Amino acid sequence: MGYLAYYLLLFGASYALRYPYLLAAVVVVWLCRRWLPDPYLFFKHAGHVRRLKAEIAHNADNVTSRRDLAKIWLTKKRPRRAIRLLEEARRRDRDSAELPFLLGKALLMAGRAEESLPLLVEAAQKSEKQSYGEAYLVAGKALRALGRFAEAEDAFARYVAINSSSVEGRVLFACVKRELKDAEGARAATREALDTFAHVPGFRRRAELVWYVRARLMTVGLA
Repeated sequence: MGYLAYYLLLFGASYALRYPYLLAAVVVVWLCRRWLPDPYLFFKHAGHVRRLKAEIAHNADNVTSRRDLAKIWLTKKRPRRAIRLLEEARRRDRDSAELPFLLGKALLMAGRAEESLPLLVEAAQKSEKQSYGEAYLVAGKALRALGRFAEAEDAFARYVAINSSSVEGRVLFACVKRELKDAEGARAATREALDTFAHVPGFRRRAELVWYVRARLMTVGLA
């Protein structure tokens, strides 16, 4: 069975070469994948989305359904839809540590890095270990996008102190070290990222694989 993949690949390549416009379409889809909706996620969440929308329509004060629907929109990379729901949920629940985190994440995904920071700080102050310290990870990304590399370095350091098994956090920490002209610190953080990947559980390796590859490329100056 292991060789079946090779046969399928060869058949696929043969077919594509007969119809080069298909190859062009594949390239276009690959380049635009960031903006295209994921059909798998559409069908996976379609029923859940309908149910949550009905619950919100039935109960205007339903914070949980707004939060859960916002999470789906974030998974589907539709942050602007999530922002409205999270703002509505925040007006109804000011004590939650999760809602400011999710709203800060949505704002960053929507390209509003500066606006995301106060919310991420609020979330970290309320519960810094929530979601394994992810508020620090997202804050680090926002600070890096704003060119505030020293602050981003601190945010990523706090994140990996909480979530020591994150390859992504260590790679981003290495990137900021490099941007701060700390070559030795960048090399050390990259080595730690590779070592971390070697010890993460198997079920997490798929999610961290792209960061492992990036760390490998960084060791040879290709990323």
